[in-house]
Amino acid sequence: MKYKILGLAALAVMLLAAAAAASLEPETQEKTRVHQHLTFRGDEGCGCGGRELCSHLPLIVIDTGGQRIPGAVREGALDRFGQTLHTAAEDGQPVITVQVAVIDNVDANNHLTDPPALEAAGDFRIRGNSSRRFPKQPYLLNLKDGEGESLDYPMMGMAAHREWALHGPILDKSLIRNYMWYNIAGEIMEYAPNARFCELVLNGRHQGLYLMVETITNGDNCRLPLRMEAKNAEATGYLLRVDRPTEEDLESIRDVYTFAERVGQIPQDIAIRYPGKGKLTEELKKSIELDVSAFEKALFSFDYISGQYGYQNSVDVDSFVDYFLINEFTKNSDAGIYSTYLYKEVGGKFKLCVWDFNNACDNFQEQELRPESFLMVERAWFFMMFKDEDFVERLIARYRELRRGVLSEAYLMNYIDETLAWLGPAIDRNSDRWGDEIANWEGLSPPERNLRSHREAVEQLREWICARGDWLDENIHALRQYAHPSRNKTYRH
Repeated sequence: MKYKILGLAALAVMLLAAAAAASLEPETQEKTRVHQHLTFRGDEGCGCGGRELCSHLPLIVIDTGGQRIPGAVREGALDRFGQTLHTAAEDGQPVITVQVAVIDNVDANNHLTDPPALEAAGDFRIRGNSSRRFPKQPYLLNLKDGEGESLDYPMMGMAAHREWALHGPILDKSLIRNYMWYNIAGEIMEYAPNARFCELVLNGRHQGLYLMVETITNGDNCRLPLRMEAKNAEATGYLLRVDRPTEEDLESIRDVYTFAERVGQIPQDIAIRYPGKGKLTEELKKSIELDVSAFEKALFSFDYISGQYGYQNSVDVDSFVDYFLINEFTKNSDAGIYSTYLYKEVGGKFKLCVWDFNNACDNFQEQELRPESFLMVERAWFFMMFKDEDFVERLIARYRELRRGVLSEAYLMNYIDETLAWLGPAIDRNSDRWGDEIANWEGLSPPERNLRSHREAVEQLREWICARGDWLDENIHALRQYAHPSRNKTYRH
């Protein structure tokens, strides 16, 4: 049975709205991926004489007004799921209100004394999972207007959005993993988060290089087109996050991931990220549960590849192929089990979007991930899809196509070179701020895996990518073993 996710209007009205909306062009969908280092001015020098912070990158200036920033780890304090609890603000809230200024000159370097392009309030906290413990902390910023409502703003040339992640690369001492792979994913997939480099000044202190990233959420002006209006009725798709179960202020659905648990995955939570609490009725929540359950029942059944009942009826296969390849190529350890986003547009099929490459390319904290071997074939949804010969053949063909383009060694090495050259003196300023941590902080296990300089980290990234591509070129055909009829039972109708 196929379930439709509808708004609050009557069923007949909503079906008409969905049909009409499916033909509409999303107003804010970007057609071309913007790579900051290729389209924004570099450091062309300045007449300030180095008397103040001078950067070709935008400056994000945040003033907490002396408030303690919430979201830090509370050592030894666990929630009911066994996850670490985090500190609250002094008033007990999970966020504080801060003042934000964005200094982003088009034709000149940026200084703290320059007029800002934006001045606004914002909700602010430390974000992340293990990264909350890092010496260079990541933050979440939700912009607010004068009435305290969420403010969609086209940050640093990115499409208007209200909620932004400030990723501070410190575990990734090359500084560029997230920037590089978000953008390459954006060339491959229909949707990937926008990202721009900036320099952060927090309470008057320069914090070095940060990456401002569009969070995977939905709003009136967002690029992820989940809500449609037609003939005075509203139809909505939805966005789910697969991750560790937490007590975060997110509505969630439980007990729809039992198939994944049965094939040996770590138990997760499927949290509804959109619609939010204000629009998520019990009726809509139940509809989403049924929709996800129907998808997984089709995927994990004996007739999973049949024309009438197979998983292809629920899934955008191209999206799953591309998600697999970008995360398999980088051996992104979290993909498919943590920080995994699944969405469904009105009238559409399930699609995946990428998130967080901090651990990619052998930067996984807990153990070495060598360029040899496959990583993601045992992740729950792909475990079943790899029993489908058609899926495997499509994936192999797509890999070979991408290796002639954005996954070729020449393209990737040039991407690293050009990005680092464009960042230029911002790398040195980041090293001035975090030099001791870059040299001495040991975020990886075992300790001998830790690199001691930006130069060493870049060299490691280059060598690993080249070795990974060589191994996959030689072994991508071996994925056919997972779909061979001798190891799989199928029923065709």
